[in-house]
Amino acid sequence: MAQFELLPTDIQEAVKAHLTPDEEIKMCFLAGSVFLGPEYVVITSKRIIVMNVRNIGSLSKSYINVRCDVLFANVTKINTNRSFKNKLLGQTNISIQINGYEHLINNANSREANQAVELLSSLVSK
Repeated sequence: MAQFELLPTDIQEAVKAHLTPDEEIKMCFLAGSVFLGPEYVVITSKRIIVMNVRNIGSLSKSYINVRCDVLFANVTKINTNRSFKNKLLGQTNISIQINGYEHLINNANSREANQAVELLSSLVSK
């Protein structure tokens, strides 16, 4: 599990821009592919935020891409699944369903993914 203070500063700033004053960060972890770069997953007391860093044209210009910013009130279902490759690598995919739309967090560490799903389930049920 990652500590929020150790995430890249541009990711920290982008997350803080999405937070309300009464929100607190509950959990952070990394997911994603080695080739496409990591996804930074931040679970707060009210929402889940998934971000990654994208490059513009060349490697010198980059920006923060917010892949998911979902309030727990909108989440209808949370699932996990593991392909054969995921089992070999000790990874899990998390599926978050939001009113007919499904957001996937791929290739998260299995232990962190299970902790995240447990935390998300408890926060969604509130």
